[in-house]
Amino acid sequence: MLRTSVLPLLVLAACSPSEPERNADAESAAAPAPSPWPATARVDTHDEMVASAKREFHPADGGGKAWLEHATRATCHGRFSATIVYAAGELGVAEGGVVALQVSPFWGWSTPQTENPSLAGFTRVATDAEGVALHAETLGAQLLGVRITGRALAAGEHVRFEYGAGERAATADNFAELDSRFWIAVDGDGDGVRKVLADSPTVAVEPEAPAGAVAHAPSVLRPGEPARVRIGVLDRFGNACRAARATVRFVEPPEGLEVDLAGSGDTSGAHQPIEFAGSGELTFRLRAEGTYRLKVNVTLAETSDASFDVETNPIVVGEHAPRIYWADLHGHSGLSDGTGTPEHYYEYARDFAALDVVALTDHDHWGLLPLSQHPELVREIVDAARAAERPGAFTALVGFEWTSWLWGHRNVVWFDERDTILSSLDERFDAPDELRAALRGQPAISIPHHPAGGPIALDWSTALDTEVEPLVEICSAHGVSEALDSPAPIYAAVREGFARDALERGARFGVLASGDSHDGHPGLCHLGGHYPTGGVAAVLAESNTRESLLAALRARRVYATSGPRIVLRVAIANHRMGEIVAASEVAGEVPLYVNALGTAPIATIEVVRKGDRTSRIEGTGQSEFALGGTLSGLVSGDWVYVRVTQTDGGLAWSSPIFVR
Repeated sequence: MLRTSVLPLLVLAACSPSEPERNADAESAAAPAPSPWPATARVDTHDEMVASAKREFHPADGGGKAWLEHATRATCHGRFSATIVYAAGELGVAEGGVVALQVSPFWGWSTPQTENPSLAGFTRVATDAEGVALHAETLGAQLLGVRITGRALAAGEHVRFEYGAGERAATADNFAELDSRFWIAVDGDGDGVRKVLADSPTVAVEPEAPAGAVAHAPSVLRPGEPARVRIGVLDRFGNACRAARATVRFVEPPEGLEVDLAGSGDTSGAHQPIEFAGSGELTFRLRAEGTYRLKVNVTLAETSDASFDVETNPIVVGEHAPRIYWADLHGHSGLSDGTGTPEHYYEYARDFAALDVVALTDHDHWGLLPLSQHPELVREIVDAARAAERPGAFTALVGFEWTSWLWGHRNVVWFDERDTILSSLDERFDAPDELRAALRGQPAISIPHHPAGGPIALDWSTALDTEVEPLVEICSAHGVSEALDSPAPIYAAVREGFARDALERGARFGVLASGDSHDGHPGLCHLGGHYPTGGVAAVLAESNTRESLLAALRARRVYATSGPRIVLRVAIANHRMGEIVAASEVAGEVPLYVNALGTAPIATIEVVRKGDRTSRIEGTGQSEFALGGTLSGLVSGDWVYVRVTQTDGGLAWSSPIFVR
């Protein structure tokens, strides 16, 4: 067997939502972690990460350079082959040292292997150095190690990897991205510690052929306010088809729809097509109050029979309707364990998903080049956010995922443009109270993620802070952490770890959802069928500014959906979601109001109260649902929230209303 340090590379795969499910009862029965760690802590993983961050490299580790000598066109799920050449650096590679090929480890690339030419990923390994013999071995998923024997590999001598050289070539990645990387890592002195080449070669992975389109409009408008329907062409996995030329026009426009053709001021041509490539928009006005769902037709220019009719999310036109800004505050790029560049992440959020707000929250230390050790990568994220932002229309935020394997993961989102990473491996910030202390008074929030399970459950005993942690993420690509009876519950769930359990124990927080997308699809990761759910947050803010958004999130004026842009309103008496109400104001019998405007027919509305009391109302096959009723018996310590389920599986949850 090759003696080489593989933990920093192999452990990374555990963060993927595609990790096999573990039995919740078996997990609960496992022996608890030793004090002082919580029972859910993954101490071994934490220790491995700490050791990885502190490891010392020999000067020959990570030496040399690598490049692509040959590569075929890469298309998602398509066949691919490439020749990657490594040239040893000035110090060479000692006998017993290792040169490793790490194909992007987080998605669908074939694992390089040297044993069977008839299987995908077969790789030939060769060298031009006389007297050097190569011993190749697959060390793990997408990882091939080559040990240098016979003599040292001298400066400038080559190791060549012919990846996908067999009958079935190799299978390319699942998702489109500009720079899927073929990481070369070098253990130059043979001590078992290898270091990756930061400039390892990349290849562009192209999307498949267009398979459909999405259309989004603002959920709330004032009468006569100009607005845009944003259209994006996607393949079957949700990848952006940026090069697809198409036309878009309104279909069966409602009475009173005014269309501004290409910003010309001409409002007469509701049926006139607009040309675009990849993503485009139609500008319109609706002067009459009401609820609308606009239909558009998207026709591809190069394939005359490829035409898609698409309906937007519901649009409420009202003089006093609370604004809704759609946000995805959690996702990853290729700088940690996701897909694509920060530039494309923000662009997809703005131009294809039509989000109002997005944050890129790559991991603090979970990546082949950890952000906490590579400030230049954090600056790349900040620069991409600045370039993507459109003041008042699109807010591009920067953050990071505090990836603690002891206390649970939290997403820190900055509402200024700083590039600070407070690593969960840093002794100054490696406990929740230390993280919160560093954030208190700053324009930032911390959002606990997948609290009920998944890669690691949240330690709920670390009390939330209303200023720094006013919200909990209850739905993402990992599944749902709301309650044990939730549709699509998170994998590896820990009993008593769900958000509703914490509410029962007296915790007070609002709820949101975000994608945790690793596919490069913020705001739309519920499409494509590769995740059980997605997640977006509806922020009820006065305006799309950082100050207004942060104030709304801290006040819990937010609700969650599993991806669809469902409009949800909930009120008890005159009090809306997220509010804290004095018991004296809701004594006796008080009115309850629920209004849901779905993107599909509403299956059920559930009103959930403290004490495991749930009232379930069946839908009538309509996509609009209004409930007027009463609640009684509310006392101090009570809370109430609403869960909406659509017939297509789409979900929404209001933040609770609390009684004190």
